Amino acid sequence: MTGAESVERHARAVKEFNRHEHRSDGAVVAGSLASGLDRLRESLYLRAHRDVERMVGVDSMWMPISEVRTEQRTKIEIDLYQIAESAATVRDGGYVAARGEWYLPWLSRLRLGDAQADVGNAARLADYAAKTPHDRRLAFSDVLGEVLPESRRAPLVVFRLMPLCVEIATALAFGDHARARDARKRQTADLPAIRYCNQCRGDVLENGEQCRGCGNPLWKFDWLTATD
Repeated sequence: MTGAESVERHARAVKEFNRHEHRSDGAVVAGSLASGLDRLRESLYLRAHRDVERMVGVDSMWMPISEVRTEQRTKIEIDLYQIAESAATVRDGGYVAARGEWYLPWLSRLRLGDAQADVGNAARLADYAAKTPHDRRLAFSDVLGEVLPESRRAPLVVFRLMPLCVEIATALAFGDHARARDARKRQTADLPAIRYCNQCRGDVLENGEQCRGCGNPLWKFDWLTATD
């Protein structure tokens, strides 16, 4: 996709958001969502692929024929999961009108572009949306293990943290800082070491920001494996 196509897609999403919600801040919401979910997608790919290679090595049987294609496929799968998690947060938080039925396909078009029309992608997204949060998380880890086998060697806590990361990014995009802080407390219960970074101290960062020290909003391998 060209830069012009990406800009056009974003502009259409902003207009659609404003029309649905009778608001004028669609550019702010869509921009914040894009920044937050982009950061998480890139970070998860790094944790599940590059960090695993660097820290524990990769079996030669797992080396893909085309790393570029594997990366593209992996990032689509990450986005499908993020879309479903974000939609659940929006629904639970009452962030949009009319129960937000339009939000999931809207975010799907914003995140995936033409790829959202792929039959397989649409089926997986519908399957995620129909699952409980627990089953959704397990299904995602299974799918990621199929497209990126080395992800099976990533610290398991990353899959408990990830849905809360998406919840935080979505809450921030809609201005719900209290919910974002509450989700961070739940993450801290899973990974107490979050509190000990002397740069960010585990605080919630604005969408798109990242701590150079620990990797917050999705932590580096040595932090994921740290004990309290």
